[in-house]
Amino acid sequence: MTKKTVYIIVAVVLVLAAAAEIAGVHMHAASWWPLPFGYDIFFGFVGAWILIIVSKMIMAPLLQRDKDYYDDDFDEDGRGDD
Repeated sequence: MTKKTVYIIVAVVLVLAAAAEIAGVHMHAASWWPLPFGYDIFFGFVGAWILIIVSKMIMAPLLQRDKDYYDDDFDEDGRGDD
């Protein structure tokens, strides 16, 4: 998939979500949070960015290994330390 295709898909989903908001389609109970226009779109967009930031800044340093992690135990001929 190219970037252009992804951008088109995202734009179509945003337009459909905005149209659903305008039409008053809510898939949850009547409460205060669906009242502002575009709350669902805003909540989803901000929530996705929070997940990305948390994964990049907090989880990646904890879970990623160094680039040469697997190269330390091998000789030039490809055999390990036996």
